[in-house]
Amino acid sequence: MTLPKARFVTLTAAQNRESLFLSPVAAEVLARSSARTRSWGVLIREHNPYLLLGPKDRRLPFLDDAVQWAQTQGYPVYMRIGGGSAVLLDASCLSFAVSRPCRDLTQWERNFREMGQPVIDGLRTLGVNAAFGRAAGSYCEGPFDLVTQDGRKIAGIAQAIRGGTALVSGMILVQQDPITTTGFIQEFFRRAGSPQVLKADVVTALNRYPRLRNVTTEDVRDALTVGFSRHFDLDPNPFSAGEWAEARDLEPMRRISARTVQRIAEGAP
Repeated sequence: MTLPKARFVTLTAAQNRESLFLSPVAAEVLARSSARTRSWGVLIREHNPYLLLGPKDRRLPFLDDAVQWAQTQGYPVYMRIGGGSAVLLDASCLSFAVSRPCRDLTQWERNFREMGQPVIDGLRTLGVNAAFGRAAGSYCEGPFDLVTQDGRKIAGIAQAIRGGTALVSGMILVQQDPITTTGFIQEFFRRAGSPQVLKADVVTALNRYPRLRNVTTEDVRDALTVGFSRHFDLDPNPFSAGEWAEARDLEPMRRISARTVQRIAEGAP
C-alpha cells in the first residue's frame, strides 16, 4: 500500500530558539500551508511555558482577571483555533499536529481516528498502550483524548475544521506533574468565574511509568516519528521564511491581553 505523502516539520530549541516563542501558533501555520498546497502536514514541537485556551473559554465571565493572574505567574496566554479548553504547555510536554485538506464537517470523527492513530502507534513503541477515550473530570476533557489502560489521560487532542483544512492537534504529558498542572488550571477557572471542578487523579504522565521514569521529550519525539512514518511517507520540510513571517504576525493576534479580552467580549473573532 502506498502511504500518503506528508510534509514533516519538527520545532525544537536545539534547532531554533525562536520556534519556542512561536510554538503557540505553529499548528495554525501548518494548517494554512495544507490549505494552500492541498496536502497533508505533520508537526511535532517543543514549548516555552504558556497557557493555551480553547474556544469555549471565550465565554468565561471574568476572563480578563484570570488572564492577568496567569501572566503574573509567568505564563503568557494564547487562544487556539481548535476545540477544547485550557491546557498548560511547557518543556515537560510535547505537542503534535496533523493537517489535511477538508471542508466536510461530517468527517469530524474520522479525522480524529485517522489522524490520531499514529500517536497511539508511537506511544506503543515506548510500551504504553493508549486508546481514544474520555477521562471524566480531566482538564480539557474530550471524547478523543488518549487514555491509558486504567483510564487516565496521557494526551489531549482537539480538532478544528476551517479554511479548507482539518487540524487535529494535541499534547503528550511526558514529565509534567498532573497535580500541579490541574491545580493551576483549576485556579485559572476559579478566577475566571467557572464552576468547573477538575480531577487531578484522572491525568497522568509518561514518566509515571516505572520503566519510563527517565523518559525525555526527545525520546517521545523519536517514538512519534516512528508512529507517523507507519501511516505517512514523511517529507522533512521545515517552515519557510514566509511561514516564519506568518507565525510572527499570528503570535500577537493569538496572545490574550486585556485588549483582546475586550475584543472577545464584543464578539470579535
